[in-house]
Amino acid sequence: NLSTVRAETKGVEDGSKSRFLSFQTNYIAIWLCMMMSDWLQGPYVYALYSSYGFSKESIGLLFICGFGSSMTLGTLAGSLADKFGRKTSCIAFGFIYGFSCLTKHSSDFNLLLLGRLTGGVATSLLFSVFEAWMVKEHFSNGFSADLLSSTFTRAYFGNSLVAIAAGLLGGMVADNYGPVAPFDCSLVLLVVGTTAIFCSSWPENYGDANQETSNEGVMSAMKVLMADPKLALCGLVQSLFEGSMYTFVFMWTPALEEQASLVGLTTIPHGFIFAIFMVCCMIGSMLVKEFENRQIPAFTYMVCMLPVAAASVVPSVLGMGIWAQLTGFCVFEACVGVYFPTWGTVRGSIVPENIRATVMNLYRVPLNLIVVLVLINIGGMTTSNVFCLCFLFLALSSGAMYMLTQASQTRPGGTAGDACQVDPEAGESLISGALSSVLEDEKDMEA
Repeated sequence: NLSTVRAETKGVEDGSKSRFLSFQTNYIAIWLCMMMSDWLQGPYVYALYSSYGFSKESIGLLFICGFGSSMTLGTLAGSLADKFGRKTSCIAFGFIYGFSCLTKHSSDFNLLLLGRLTGGVATSLLFSVFEAWMVKEHFSNGFSADLLSSTFTRAYFGNSLVAIAAGLLGGMVADNYGPVAPFDCSLVLLVVGTTAIFCSSWPENYGDANQETSNEGVMSAMKVLMADPKLALCGLVQSLFEGSMYTFVFMWTPALEEQASLVGLTTIPHGFIFAIFMVCCMIGSMLVKEFENRQIPAFTYMVCMLPVAAASVVPSVLGMGIWAQLTGFCVFEACVGVYFPTWGTVRGSIVPENIRATVMNLYRVPLNLIVVLVLINIGGMTTSNVFCLCFLFLALSSGAMYMLTQASQTRPGGTAGDACQVDPEAGESLISGALSSVLEDEKDMEA
């Protein structure tokens, strides 16, 4: 009878939901472990090299080699991941990044250079093969496309929390045991995460296993990339936005210190400001969840968000005071919080599965090139000039996003295009409505 059918249907739905939550929790837990290992290292790389007595020029060379390695060797590694397996590549990431951590115990420049080279490859793997593995398994398990956004949103919300925890832990161990201690903590997390992949039920999955060499895989992916305007525009948006983001990571400290000195402050609370930035990222992730609840398509709010990100760096372009620049930086971090979970979903719907890891690493080539060029010339540029470049990159990213939206709307077949359609009425009240809902939720929690 009808009640029996409903009970059986509910049992199937409950079982599927339980299976999805188990899959999601397993992936996010391991991914956050690996991300925390990365967060622990970032703030202390420069300090460690400086403690070994290297000049700014030598340290700059080490950084440039790291980004250059990610741009070249990392791209080839991503292609190999599609051929030899994404799970295998996730495990390889743990070993490669672990070796990079061990090199930090030496003050020998050549060994540190080797560590930067391997660290660049590992970074490319971290930001490509884990996502490629998860997206393939998500659809292989029969989970709906709507649930993919849930995984990205929860993962990047957790990433903000992990970043705060890494900042606190890293500061504590660095103060007590020296600047190499955070890298030892990172190594421990890499061992834990890699062991978890070994011991968990992660199956292997592949992209294009028919390619004979990594070069062949890269060339094949480049042909597909150039033939599909949506793929090219997706990469352009990502490279320009993330290139601006990494430039911001280098520049926010000197920018605020410069403004602080003008008002008589000798130092700024770096850790406290970093924590504020991470809270802003969390708010951005919460906004994504609210957009989903209101059924606002991702392309609708991305078209609005990127111009907001460009406007957020204007105070730094104009050399306004410390409070104006800090406010702009907080807005930019909130935009970063919106961008990452959303872009994972958008990219997952556009990039072909058989070359996913390869294409994701190709997207990082212009990104790393932007950062390398800025680093090479940063000594001869004022703070205002650097943020002018950031504004230009973000403005171009906004234009590319608009073009991508238009291309997706006219896509034949309608499936992906429907998911990308822009609702003009939704865009008008987008930010205000979502923010109001988030603030109401916070008030309820406080009550």
